[in-house]
Amino acid sequence: MIQIIKKLINKNSRFIRYCIGGGFAFLVDLSLLYILTEYVRLWYLYSATLSFVVTAMVNYTIQKYWTFKNSERKIGQQFLSFLIIQVIGLLLNNLTLYIFVEFVGLWYMLAKILAAGLVLIWNYWAGKKFVFKADAVDIVLAGEIFPPEIGGPATYTYRLAEYFLAHHINFVVLYYSYLKNKKNNGDLEKFLIRINGWLPIPIKYFIYFLRLFSRSIHAKVIYAQGPVASGWPALMVSKLLGKKLVVKVVGDYAWEQARLAHVTVSGIDDWQKKADMCSKNYFFKQKIKTLNNIERLVVRHATAVIVPSDYLKKIVLGWGADESNVKVIYNSVALKNLGTLSKAEAQEKIKIFGDLIITVARLLPWKGMEMLIKIMPELLKLNPKFKLLIAGRGPEEDRLKKIVEALKIKDKVFFLGNLRQEDLAIHYLASSIFLLNSGYEGLSHAILDAMYYNLPIIVSDIGGNPELIQDDYNGLLVEYNNASEWIKAIEKIWGNERLRLRLSANPLSKLDVFSFDSMMRETLKILN
Repeated sequence: MIQIIKKLINKNSRFIRYCIGGGFAFLVDLSLLYILTEYVRLWYLYSATLSFVVTAMVNYTIQKYWTFKNSERKIGQQFLSFLIIQVIGLLLNNLTLYIFVEFVGLWYMLAKILAAGLVLIWNYWAGKKFVFKADAVDIVLAGEIFPPEIGGPATYTYRLAEYFLAHHINFVVLYYSYLKNKKNNGDLEKFLIRINGWLPIPIKYFIYFLRLFSRSIHAKVIYAQGPVASGWPALMVSKLLGKKLVVKVVGDYAWEQARLAHVTVSGIDDWQKKADMCSKNYFFKQKIKTLNNIERLVVRHATAVIVPSDYLKKIVLGWGADESNVKVIYNSVALKNLGTLSKAEAQEKIKIFGDLIITVARLLPWKGMEMLIKIMPELLKLNPKFKLLIAGRGPEEDRLKKIVEALKIKDKVFFLGNLRQEDLAIHYLASSIFLLNSGYEGLSHAILDAMYYNLPIIVSDIGGNPELIQDDYNGLLVEYNNASEWIKAIEKIWGNERLRLRLSANPLSKLDVFSFDSMMRETLKILN
């Protein structure tokens, strides 16, 4: 019980100090009110006003130097802000006092005590936020998702937050939370602000905007993790408060939504030229057009835009962003070093044996999983021991599983679902070849992972892939969804051990560019 009380005191020590300091100021206020009313014979509202002004000066001194231990040297400007809050408190005080005395019929001294309680709450909240800036932060991370939810953006935001915490950078993270069981993020918890992601879209966006606005008042920069769900409210807040806005863009959200709804068959490059849609639903088409416009509006008005590849830089420039404001900062590799675990030991751990081919991606229409599955019968003619491992989940999963059943290769294709980094690492070590047949990639984390584990790599020749893979140097580039070319490329690698070794040995020379320190160094240059 004693420990619980101590914990509560420590957690609320500032508010307790505020109440003690405010209590002393209240005694001064109450004493002056009584003296001026009973002995000087002033009307009680005049007495309340005079005592309030004197008390404001006493209270400011106590709260500045004892409660908030504030080092702001612009005392005149700060006191003016404090006084404005006190004046609002005075109006609240006198209004409450008048109502209780004139309408409720309370003795003015009792009414004063009740009014003081209400004013105490107002003064503490407003003083903390607007005068002494106890909750002020340097960087507001306007996120979209956060662990335990899975995905590159969640991992990226988490690693930024960890870095800021370790380096004593003042920050806060906002994000949409879709999980009921919230993971305890340890020391990070007090820096996290969750918005219920299951609320209706207008409501959750409005709440996000309000929370972002309140936490950005004293911030130096807002760093939005996307141009729509976080970037749009961040743009409005930055304009209202005159704050610096940095936006990270890792893809074209409008195009992704159109592809997921099967209202366009255009690739991302064709979409940039003309956003063709075959939907007859007027409202859905307007939604996609709105998303398109928001993306362009945000990057045009942002102070800076961060992209993870030169390919995405070209896309963002096509949206009308100023080239001088767009900075390419490669994402970093964040994998577990499992020491000397052999391929055989790794296969024993995952209980899948043979010559394993691994692909890692969300199961989306443009990720090309269908073609990889459909060429498996031909690949099995080359090597009956081939097995395809598919790591990831997505809306295409059920359809892809039906294709596997129809081809009668359930014992050759394994859907692994979403894997933790530790488990994914073991599957990489158990595999012999890495494939990524994607119709769009900004900059693939999966390719970096495969590089790290020295796998021979075959990827589609689109998007940011050629920035990582040089054909016939550290992997093979193949036309997206061209089944015959993919079969030839796999046959070429599998039939030539010397080629496999050469391709898998070369990637390490490029990985320094993707170090976490390099990413953070370049990111902080922009944020600062």
